[in-house]
Amino acid sequence: MSKSTFKVDTRLAYLLSENYRSPEKALKELVDNAWDAEALRVSITLPEPMSGDAIIVEDDGAGMTLNELQNEYLNVARNRRQRSGDFTPNLRRKVKGRKGIGKFSGLMFAASMTLETRARGTQSTFCLDRDLLESSEGLPEMPLEIVNSDVSPDVHGTRINLAELNQSQKFPNENKLKQVLIADYGREEGFEIVINGKPLGVDDLQGEYKEESIQLSSGEAKLRCTVSDQKRKLRKPGITVRIDGKVVGDPSFFGLDKDDDIPRKLLDKCYGEIEITGCSDDVTADWGAIIEGSKTEQDLISSIQPVLREQLKSVYGQEMHLAQARLRKRAKDRISRLPENRRAFADEAIKKILDRFYQEPEDKLEPVVNVLLNAIELNDYRVVLEHINDAKRSEVSRFSEALEEFGIIELAMVAEQARSRLRFLDYLEGMCGRKETLEVHVHKAIEKNLWIFGAEYSLFSSNETLRRQVEVYLNSKYVGDREDKRPDLFLTENINGERLLIEFKRPNHSLRFKDYQQATAYRNDFHQNGIDKQINVILIGGKLGNDLSIQERREPNVKIMAFADLISSARRQCQWLLEAK
Repeated sequence: MSKSTFKVDTRLAYLLSENYRSPEKALKELVDNAWDAEALRVSITLPEPMSGDAIIVEDDGAGMTLNELQNEYLNVARNRRQRSGDFTPNLRRKVKGRKGIGKFSGLMFAASMTLETRARGTQSTFCLDRDLLESSEGLPEMPLEIVNSDVSPDVHGTRINLAELNQSQKFPNENKLKQVLIADYGREEGFEIVINGKPLGVDDLQGEYKEESIQLSSGEAKLRCTVSDQKRKLRKPGITVRIDGKVVGDPSFFGLDKDDDIPRKLLDKCYGEIEITGCSDDVTADWGAIIEGSKTEQDLISSIQPVLREQLKSVYGQEMHLAQARLRKRAKDRISRLPENRRAFADEAIKKILDRFYQEPEDKLEPVVNVLLNAIELNDYRVVLEHINDAKRSEVSRFSEALEEFGIIELAMVAEQARSRLRFLDYLEGMCGRKETLEVHVHKAIEKNLWIFGAEYSLFSSNETLRRQVEVYLNSKYVGDREDKRPDLFLTENINGERLLIEFKRPNHSLRFKDYQQATAYRNDFHQNGIDKQINVILIGGKLGNDLSIQERREPNVKIMAFADLISSARRQCQWLLEAK
């Protein structure tokens, strides 16, 4: 028998103050220790609640000698990684333990812990009492009696017995423990976890489980798959292929990851394996994959896809129905006040949002639904769409794909697009306020923000010669003597067949009658060269000059305005969109 005491690192007070979030997380710490000890198998025995029996965690890892037990295990809060590195010495596993207190995790729900460890011909056993451990000031002086004995050199591993269990709500739940362990260890080759005599498997994952025999050309295969209903992220989701008991490559979705009808987040909850006998000839030499185009690959795709699709759709449909019902319930009053055709539209739009963004938190989706309903409630809600079709995407861009697919991207982007446009107007206003700003500067800025003139127009040409515009774009031979003149902007037809011609001057330039004549002359040039539809003209500068009186604006459909007026009008429009939201 040997006697020892704990050696306490200065980090102890801080580390022990951290609580394990659940008894299952605490028990996982002991599994992590087995992993770090290079165990190939760890067995957990969970008794029935109120039975009075102990929890037992036993592994076949390296174990500890008396010296290792005294100098390492009992050195509380010592950082293993600093001492031994990030990987285990033989199997090169990524080390899990960091803080050095996982050894105490079982005492979260047990009053007593007995540790028995075997390594290199010796066995060491000691018992630890929680009440003594909780007295941190006495920890360094707490005596530990370590019982030593000889064992076969071939015997190694550690057994932990957790007795006097807390029979309250902190007692570990078997099913919850399985979910925790599958998330971390479900795809680890060479590390078997056994709980109450049963190896941890696909069927232990909480969710919709399916087991089905599939007929392949090489023979019968067995597919086992679970679609998890847990929020916890799975490690390596997909279907693992085992041929003659050996894993081939990484888990796969067999082409379903290219199916737009199935959300990626739903696929990531799919976890399973298929066992096949034979057909090893269709596997690459390194067993890294099934040979592309082989009969086995074709069989697997054609056989597994329909089974998985049906299972995923089943889970998906149930959850979508519930989520849609919850959102519709909260928006019930607003939807009921809509015209009947718009109620149907709103229902379908909500469904589309939920379909694409499966398992996004509802508190994030609800504002999008509210924006949608705000727009639908407007009699002219489609006009709202027209006013925001060029706006940049923001932090909600992940939602925009779904809305775009349904044809309502503009609805969800109203607020952010309006804010983005207000920021541009602030920038343009500042630019126009600087004396050094030239015509070319505002030209470039506005060319990429044509919404300022109305969403119904788009760019036809920018600063190109009349000859090029007529010959290339209008497919006609230019007529006239002004072929080298360059209108600033010429915009395409709107829904009424009208075009828009824009002529800029410097922001500090006072508009003169000759500027008016220049802009209207461009319009006449286009009319002379085959455009017989209405061309509206906008002349923009710093302010109106003295010689540009109202009486001299003789031609119809001509606007003369200062940059300040243009910016003010656009700003009112953006503010209206924000208020409508």
